[in-house]
Amino acid sequence: MADNQTSTTEELLHLRGIHKRYGKVEALRDLNLVARKGEILAILGPSGAGKTTTLKIIAGLEVPHSGEVVFRGNLINRLEPKERNMSMVFETYALYPHITVFENLASSLSAMKVRKDLIREKVESIAGLLGIGQFLDRKPAHLSGGQRQRVALGRAMIKPADLYLMDEPIAHLDAKLRHRMIGEFKHLQESLQLSTVYVTHDWQEAISLGNHIVILNKGRVEQYGSKEEIYEKPKNTFIAKLIGDPPMNLIPGSIIRKGGRSFFTVDGIRLSLTENADEGERILGIRPYNVEIVSGSSEDSIKTEVYSFERYGMNTVISVKIGEGTYKVKLDGMHRFTIGEKVQVRFNLKHSYLFDNEGLLIKILGNGNG
Repeated sequence: MADNQTSTTEELLHLRGIHKRYGKVEALRDLNLVARKGEILAILGPSGAGKTTTLKIIAGLEVPHSGEVVFRGNLINRLEPKERNMSMVFETYALYPHITVFENLASSLSAMKVRKDLIREKVESIAGLLGIGQFLDRKPAHLSGGQRQRVALGRAMIKPADLYLMDEPIAHLDAKLRHRMIGEFKHLQESLQLSTVYVTHDWQEAISLGNHIVILNKGRVEQYGSKEEIYEKPKNTFIAKLIGDPPMNLIPGSIIRKGGRSFFTVDGIRLSLTENADEGERILGIRPYNVEIVSGSSEDSIKTEVYSFERYGMNTVISVKIGEGTYKVKLDGMHRFTIGEKVQVRFNLKHSYLFDNEGLLIKILGNGNG
């Protein structure tokens, strides 16, 4: 496990060396992760990365072939789901269609034989936090998708639990409603100091919600860290491509040394680096907002042409051809270009990344690291 998994925050959940197979398919391979009390651990990755399998193993819905699930300091591999004191929200709403919103929210408390006056108090409180108080007498069929998702969240969160498990709970909502739900969920989590493991394929959700983030790929942990670490120091090109909108440009080329200086070369183009680097084949990573359009040619600019352009809200993103590749430039404000238009671009190499030929991070230029 990575050294940066140490923290002064109390450790709540620890998965150690988890392996899980389905036939010949390895769903999880030597999975290690930590979730801490009062925090959100976001598990991020593409489809098939093993995110939902991880959540099911935590919940007790799946049994690992090897490894340990340690919860509150106790090994719980053999505990049934009902014995783990966890609450789970699935990607589908999974509401009871024949009863009202109030009854859906109250269902877990009713099963625990909580007093009716306390149930009403807790239901009204959680409904108020989620903005669904006016729908308590309705049945799920008479709610919008966003309203049903809030009921599903409320039903899970009203149950007293040591850990809340969220499996892509807002994946099917439209973009505007997802943004609103992220804010409401974060408010609710911080208000109640809930401990949560939150699964998503959306990097923006992970960055917005997670105190710490685990990135999974093909059943393995690619990186664990804070949102700042994940964004500012991606360990490899897989993470660099996953995080960002648009994601980082990754340009294959070579480092050469000449006259005591290091240069990155690609298709006859030579860029002077801000510091020395070892020679060899490399991948230069640079975020689209660290590429700029400049007027006139200079030693540190590249002549290229516009391949396409698009609006990103009030900003503009253009794609330019450099050698055999097409790369993104993100510009503040609204600009207009024509396809094939000749432009000069300049890279801010003080904030760029060097990866080796296997895609592993070597150094961040300008950080003085090796």
